[in-house]
Amino acid sequence: RRTMMAQGQQAAQQPAPSAHLTTTIVDLSDLIVKERCHCLNESASKPMANLFIGDDRLVCESEDDDQLLMTFEFREAVRLHSINIVAAADDFAPQTVKLFVNKPSIDFADGSELPAAQEFVLDVDDVAGDRVVKLKMQNFTYVNLLTVFIVDNHGADTTRVATIKFNGATLPSTNMKEFKKVG
Repeated sequence: RRTMMAQGQQAAQQPAPSAHLTTTIVDLSDLIVKERCHCLNESASKPMANLFIGDDRLVCESEDDDQLLMTFEFREAVRLHSINIVAAADDFAPQTVKLFVNKPSIDFADGSELPAAQEFVLDVDDVAGDRVVKLKMQNFTYVNLLTVFIVDNHGADTTRVATIKFNGATLPSTNMKEFKKVG
């Protein structure tokens, strides 16, 4: 299964050419509006805010079961290239992950029923700090809001995530001063 996923991701990572996009892939962490991000089923003692601290010992952990539904808002539209989900390589590590683009009010029922922009399965080794999952870029060309639905883990009662990083490029904004008055 992992080999098939890797081949599919390699084929999907070739972006369509566009003169309007920056070509440099960067860590988009600085563009996340942290105060507008939220998580369903997070533990009060291990909240989503821990993802932004930069200390892998501080985690976001699910409360009642192994599912987490995290929504990340970006300061401006971005084009996502890849995602890096970091966790300890144990039974608490995320396994099945679904990504939804620009769906502001998704809940667990929606996450289970709606088609995801991308779904992937992580092995325990895939949650290392140096591992990224390449995204199907045609599904992530204009992202203001990304919902990460962790469907399950590798067997524990709860799921723990230390960091989530998004790699991609910013999109140019419209400069209204460049428009000329007509008539």
